[in-house]
Amino acid sequence: MKFIFDTDESFSFETLRAVGYSVYGGADIGEVITTAERITPGDTESWYSEWRALADRIATIADKCAADGHAASASSAYLRASNYYRTAEFFLRDDPWNDPRVANTSARAIETFRAAPEIQAQWTRVGIPYQGIELEGYYLNSSGDEPGRTLLAHGGYDSTVEELFFTAGEAARRRGWNCLIFEGPGQGSALRLNKLLFRHDWETVVTPVVDFAVNLRGVDPERIALLGMSMGGYLAPRAAAFEHRIAACIAYDGVLSFAAALPGPQLDATQRVAALDNLMAQRAEAPTQLRWAVSNALWTMGMATGQEFLDEFSKYDLTHVADQIACPTLVCEAESDQFFSGQPRMLYEALDCPKTFVTFTAAEGAEEHCHVGALTLFHQRMFDWLDDTLSS
Repeated sequence: MKFIFDTDESFSFETLRAVGYSVYGGADIGEVITTAERITPGDTESWYSEWRALADRIATIADKCAADGHAASASSAYLRASNYYRTAEFFLRDDPWNDPRVANTSARAIETFRAAPEIQAQWTRVGIPYQGIELEGYYLNSSGDEPGRTLLAHGGYDSTVEELFFTAGEAARRRGWNCLIFEGPGQGSALRLNKLLFRHDWETVVTPVVDFAVNLRGVDPERIALLGMSMGGYLAPRAAAFEHRIAACIAYDGVLSFAAALPGPQLDATQRVAALDNLMAQRAEAPTQLRWAVSNALWTMGMATGQEFLDEFSKYDLTHVADQIACPTLVCEAESDQFFSGQPRMLYEALDCPKTFVTFTAAEGAEEHCHVGALTLFHQRMFDWLDDTLSS
């Protein structure tokens, strides 16, 4: 699905991603369209400047509404600003450790999110102990003192915990679920502030999260579900293979082998390493999506050579652990997924647990990776499955 940017698939996808959060208050359609129309396709500086200007403008409105005592208006504007700041920062990947805009814009996305009266009233910011630091999270208690079903949700290759409010949190609230959204190594503040890189053994992240969650007010330890978004479609099933307190798992969308997404799968190992070395050196000349994907990998995984690239990505493989997943698992597939085509079906076939496979199609307007632009359909199917799987 091309949205505004006919000649740049990545700009199109990320714009659709941003506007898709309008259903949960994270965007206004007119704001997104008029901003996107001012952006030059493929020009990441243009992308940053226009989205940053929009985010700053909406944040100013939010501050004024808050100062004047208009809590609902302030919440609306703060949530939109947070999403726009996240979107502005997205393509700043050429030198993220040294580009001050990365830290500043990411911080603004967090500040505006936390400033929303709606968030302050409904969500509790939590710090989850993890290897000497605390992972950022937010907890929504919908069941009060009664033990209730609880969704744990994390993102993937580029997610932040604040974005998870739109992709999972608000939908959970509307359905009466408790929800703990969190981020781990390689994501959000864990990466930007604590410099924690991704790790393939995601159970070492989820187990401390479950340890923390079972002591939260309202959490029924027998009815904890885990959702992983995008690359999280590998991470969450990996965790579920080893952390058996997870009662249900959602691969949103499913990934069996992360290395399969690398260029040149038909090449032998030596040729593939050489191709990756060349791609890393020449990535500024690559199409937007490939340039971003490579640069983000170098940042979030700490790689420097083609061999390191291939070695690290090869660790993210569920082939030999998928049969250890015991809990019911929902595997989602996007019909036109540009990142992991075919991977959901491969994961589904590797599972021995109770399992469900759902394809989201172009005819439904839901064919893009993680069904951006069709969140209400995704949430309907996912939560209906969860309701049936973890019934009261």
